[in-house]
Amino acid sequence: MALRDVIGQAGVVEALKSAVLNRKAASAYLFHGPSGAGKFFTALNFVKALNCRRPADFPGVEEKGPAGGKDAADACDHCPACARIEAGSHPDVVIIRPEKGVIKIEEIRKLEESLSFRPYEGGYKAAIVDEAHLMNVRASNAFLKCLEEPPPESVIVLVSSSPERLPETVRSRCLALRFKPLSASQMESLLEDRVKDPEKRRALIGLSMGRPGLAIESGEDALRKRREFIKSLMGMLEGSRNPSWSDKEEIEEFMDGLELFLRDALVLNSTGREDLLLGAAPAPGVPGWPEKLKSLGRSAKKEVIIDCYHGVAGIRKSLVYNPNKSILWNYTAGLLSRLENGG
Repeated sequence: MALRDVIGQAGVVEALKSAVLNRKAASAYLFHGPSGAGKFFTALNFVKALNCRRPADFPGVEEKGPAGGKDAADACDHCPACARIEAGSHPDVVIIRPEKGVIKIEEIRKLEESLSFRPYEGGYKAAIVDEAHLMNVRASNAFLKCLEEPPPESVIVLVSSSPERLPETVRSRCLALRFKPLSASQMESLLEDRVKDPEKRRALIGLSMGRPGLAIESGEDALRKRREFIKSLMGMLEGSRNPSWSDKEEIEEFMDGLELFLRDALVLNSTGREDLLLGAAPAPGVPGWPEKLKSLGRSAKKEVIIDCYHGVAGIRKSLVYNPNKSILWNYTAGLLSRLENGG
């Protein structure tokens, strides 16, 4: 796979390919957007493009770039460098993922040590930090040094679905690129060859709410999680006082879904077009959906929807302090009640 395989993020891909072609990559990037939108996939293929030893061969494209191949702005996906990055064994590329919901300072120390050496193979030293907002305080402070004194010929990519939980000192030193949910037609194109059953495909399109990673990697699990989110949301809107969340991960998944729900409400409020909605597929076993989404989208005040969206961002920030689930549930319910009573 390569940057050419990224779907629905044309602006992001164009910026990254320009950086590769002109050898002017930023020292640090922040890829942010909803979970499953393709951020990590894009980061990995950006790093492949930076370190590719033989540019991809596209018919009809002029030869360009220092490597002397065709379309030097993308990875060939066949050379040894591309293969090792894909396999996670390239000596110049470090990938850090959270363990048990946290990224510790020890991982950042390893990253710092790796970046201190020059590239072994003449490309870029690169690091990808997945779900970077899960760095603990000590790790964030240590990581700041990497951003303040970036080694030459190095690139760091932070991937985050909750960038507001990163310290401002970290965010301000990164070039931020926002990933958007895919449209229904883009999701249809993506899943057409992967999911042959048309009804299951339509369900995945609606329930993943424009997040290809969720639809492709999770399959049945994505359908289950989406149904659980809708059940929880409908219960909250109907006045339930019993939190359906069992842990912080489920709270974060609920907030992911809630952001996209508010996005749909705002789109419907602004345009009146149901064809632009990402989460309007019926949910078996959840009566009243998607009629509730459409009703709120048409009747709620635009400024209230926007305020609710900002409120969700504030909730995300509070998760670092492990807030009480019942208090958080009731606060979120109060926030959403404004959609129905006009503020």
